[in-house]
Parts: sequence; structure tokens; C-alpha cells
Amino acid sequence: MVALAGWGIVEMLPPDHPYAGSWHADADRSTLLDVHTQGMGVTLHAGNTSRVEVTADGGYDDQAPEFSMTASGQTIAVVGTCAGGCSVQLHITLPAALAATVETGGPAISAAGLSGRLDLHTTSGAIDVDNTSGPLTLRSDDGAVTLSGSRSPSAKVTTGDGAVDATFSSAPATVDIKTHDGAVDLRLPKDAGYSIDAHSSGSTPEVALPTDRNASHAIDVETRGGGLKVH
Repeated sequence: MVALAGWGIVEMLPPDHPYAGSWHADADRSTLLDVHTQGMGVTLHAGNTSRVEVTADGGYDDQAPEFSMTASGQTIAVVGTCAGGCSVQLHITLPAALAATVETGGPAISAAGLSGRLDLHTTSGAIDVDNTSGPLTLRSDDGAVTLSGSRSPSAKVTTGDGAVDATFSSAPATVDIKTHDGAVDLRLPKDAGYSIDAHSSGSTPEVALPTDRNASHAIDVETRGGGLKVH
């Protein structure tokens, strides 16, 4: 991928070589999908079979992407590397209840329709999670985190430099959100009681829900820079 600059306009040319591939593994006895990538974005979708299926699409200039998929014990491991001048996205379909750990060295992560435990980490990219019902651990060192329609019983969200926008469709037992430099907008169902701790170094927190220290739903939100809303 080459950038051409002229008269203040930058155009990104497409990669020289297209890249595509597909792989699969039987997950009938697996309890964890473990994904590690460098330079590859990852999208997780719930499937209706007992297999983990991976498709890749994108392109590269000089060095072809490297990819492996192995099953060992109860873990299916996916490893991908996409060096400079390379842009590849992995689309992974997995059983909805299978737990997944994903770590990318940069690009974004998205997940939708899953009920297993999710542990998602990107060093520089956004995380987008939609309609999940398993425990969540979401970490972006430099990127926003969006959580939509969540029925997850617990969520721990951390960003270094990025906003958090989270909506729960059912009351979570615990929520722990911390940002170093980013706003937080948290929406919770109003038919439950919450114990809420909200702290912001850069603004006055806006908490529109009653706080009950004896409530069974614990909400802890902290930001060092940015607005904070709980409603």
C-alpha cells in the first residue's frame, strides 16, 4: 500500500497482490478459541454449527500474510501476521457459546451474537461488541470501545486513549469501566437497582439513576479525561 502526496491530497493505492483464504476446525470438544494477530483485523460471528470457520480477505504489497490454525486439547489457536504494506481482515464464525480470546497488534476487533466469555485486546484499534450475553473483558490501548444491546452479566472495559459507549439491555451484575483519556456514556436498564461509583478528573459525572449501596448490581466508572454519563 503506497501513499502518494501532492497538492495536499493523500491517496492510498490498493495493495499489489490480492489475498484470500479459508480454513476450518471442528470445535465439538473445544472450550476456547485463542486468536493472535499482527496487522490483521478480526471479526467474530456466531455460527450454527460446531465448527470454527475462518475466511481472510485483503491484499499485500511485498510480503504475503502468514496464517496458521491448529487444534490442541480443548483449544483452537489462530495465528496471523500481516507485515507492512499489508491489509487483511479475518472473519471468524464460531459456536455462539465458545469462549474466545482475541489479541491484535493494532487493527480493530468486532464481535456479535455470542454467548461465551470474551476477552478482547487491541493495542491500537476500536472494539465493537453487539448482542452478547457472556462475561466481557475488553481492552483497547488506543481506540474506542462500543458495547450495544449487551445482556452480559459482567463487563470490564479499559481504554488508554478512547471513548467508551456502552448500552445494556439487561441489568449486569458488575460493570467496571476505566479510561485514561476518553468520555464514557453508559446506559443501563431502569428496572434494577444499582450501586454506582462514578469518578472523573476532567468533568463532573452525570448520574441520572438512583444509587443504592446495598444494591446487587455494582457499577464502577472512572475517567481521567472526558465526560462521564450514567443513565
